[in-house]
This record gives sequence, C-alpha cells and structure tokens, in this order.
Amino acid sequence: MKNLIGIPARLDNFYQRQREVDLVDRTLSNGNNIQIAAPRRVGKTSILCYLLDNNVSGRHYVYIDTESVTEAYQFYKKMLEAIVRSPVISKTVKLAAGLKDKSGRFFNKIKSISILNNSLEFNNDMAPRDYYAEFYHFLLAYAETEETPLVLLIDEFPQTIQNIGNTDPATAVVFLQQNREIRLDPVVSQKIRFVYTGSIGLNQTVAALNATATINDLASLEVKPLTEEEALDLFHLLLRQEQRTVDISGDAAFKEMVRWFIPFHIQLVVQEALMISRPGAVITRQKIASAIKEVLSLKHKNHFAHYHTRLKMHFKNGAFLYADEFLKQLATRKRLDKAAAAALATTCGVTDYRLVIENLIYDGYIEFDDDSRNYLFNSPILMRWWEHHIC
Repeated sequence: MKNLIGIPARLDNFYQRQREVDLVDRTLSNGNNIQIAAPRRVGKTSILCYLLDNNVSGRHYVYIDTESVTEAYQFYKKMLEAIVRSPVISKTVKLAAGLKDKSGRFFNKIKSISILNNSLEFNNDMAPRDYYAEFYHFLLAYAETEETPLVLLIDEFPQTIQNIGNTDPATAVVFLQQNREIRLDPVVSQKIRFVYTGSIGLNQTVAALNATATINDLASLEVKPLTEEEALDLFHLLLRQEQRTVDISGDAAFKEMVRWFIPFHIQLVVQEALMISRPGAVITRQKIASAIKEVLSLKHKNHFAHYHTRLKMHFKNGAFLYADEFLKQLATRKRLDKAAAAALATTCGVTDYRLVIENLIYDGYIEFDDDSRNYLFNSPILMRWWEHHIC
C-alpha cells in the first residue's frame, strides 16, 4: 500500500472500508438511488472507485466527475460520453446491435453514438444536439436490452448544481427536476441506479434553491471518518512498510493530536514522520508532535488553504463574514457555545446563521459536542492551521 496524498486510493492502495462498501451495496440491492453524505477528504471517492474496480455484486459501474460542468447540456453530454467510453459498456453486444440496425423505439433517437468495429463510439462532433434527450434515450435503451444493472457514480454533483445556479437559479431547479424524472422513470429504474456525492453538501445546496423535493427520492448514506482502531491500523500499516514502528507514547500522541481520523490527515502525518526518521526508527510522541508541526507549515498550504477559499466561494456577503469570524473565534477560543454563536450573528447582521453552521458541520469544519454543549473544530490539525494561518 502506497501512502497517496490527496488522490483517490485504488486497488492495493485502498484501505478496506468494508462497512461503507457493504452499506452502499445493500442499499443499491434494495433498489435505491443514493446520495453519500460526508465531509471532504473522508474517502468518498476512494469508496466509489472500489465499487468500480471490483464490479461489486456483478454490476456495471461508471464513474463521472462533474465538478467543472457549468451548464445542464454539458452534464448530460459528459455523462453519456463517460458511459459509452466505459470499457465494459462500449463492448456490450445487445446495445451495439440495437444501435447498428436502429431497432427498438429508443435506438433511432440516439445520434451521439456510432458503431466502430462492433464497439460503441461517442460522436464528439460540433452538431447541435439535445443531450438531455440523448442521455435519457440511451438509458431507456440500456434498460430495455441489457441484463446487468448499471450504476452511475457521479462525483461533485452538488458543485455542478451550484455552478449552474450561480448563472441562473431557475435553470438549476429545472436541471434537478430533469434528473429526478430520469431516476423515477419506470423503465430506467428497472436497471439503472445513481450514486451522488461531492465535497459540498447536496442537501444544503438544493435547500438554498428551495428545491428539496427534487432529491427526496434519494437514500442518504453517511460516510464517517475511520474509527480509532481503523486509524491506528492504517497508521501502523503505512509506517511498517517503510520499516518504522510506533511505541505507546506515539500511539497516544497520534490519537490525541489527530483525533478526527480522516485518511488524508493520517497520510500527511505519515509522510512527515517518514521525513524526520530513518528506517528502523521508533515513532515516539515527540516525533508525532514534530511531524504534525511540519504538516502545519506553509509547505502544506495547498492542502489546507482551500478550506478558507471555499468559504468565500460558498458563502456570500454577511454569511461569509459570519462563517469567517465564527471559525476565527473558534480557533482562538477552542470552543463556542450556542449563545456566543447567536451573539456573533447579531454582530455580523446575519439572521440565518444556523444555516451557515449547518453547512460548516456538513463540510467537516466543526461539530457540536452534546456533552459540553459547545461547537468545536472536528480536527485539531485544522484548528491549529486556522489559528496559525487565518487568524
């Protein structure tokens, strides 16, 4: 297993998340479409890639990242192109036969796909096309001819909605309605499932458009950080293969100083621990502290600065001022209670501050601790970064 930083872990580099994989598999088997709710860097994309790489339960999987999409037609075109270019789908005999002789009620309506050497090919020409209709008709054709279920793994879908909504909110709502209509089509729904995820919250993004009814057919699954036991196992595994071991003080420091066990933070700590030690070394509490100090240095700005940049992109005007000041105060004071959060909203002139807090919780910045009745940073590492570089 390689210590991969910031990219999806696949095949032998994927730390087995059987609990999450089984949950997605079971939910798909029950006939549901899914939204995976999880904060950034928790490993959502790696889980999708595991489904893709292993053909879990014998389904066909196609992965599509739609983060750069800014218009609805681009989404449908990108989806259709990704499906057609999938090695599994491109060689399906029944689809190829139907497209070749234009048999069936849907095949003759698909103009974006041709047959080359008995394989499907996407016609990426400049001819004007209704890609929504093309995509819809292709799914209908697939559902009527193929035996194997098809699962579309759509990453960064909430960002796509936000991109479209930034130009015209009404267009974004129509886009959501179109996607719902496709999912619920009685023919499509027999063979095709949709799994949506992204680094911003789908529920929050759609709620901002007053369009929550467009996603109420989705089963919501939560992917949490690793458990403490899993985190220690991954930490030891990555270090052991580089001929390092960890003593009791190192384990205690790791649990205390990382605490929020997302794979990305664990991988960063491992990287820095390797940099300050030699093969055969024992990783102690002191080395963990030194490694995390390096994680917080400016050389890792590219890994953490986006947390603040994202606030500017996601929140506007008073909402951004509130989110920015809330996190600054939280980093400095370590905790804020509900009264302090409400008082800060008054100072910033924000009335819907609870929605801002809800977004910060979903996106993995903060949590509300029921025992102390306080808001806290999820991650001590992120809190220290905020204190050092943002405050």
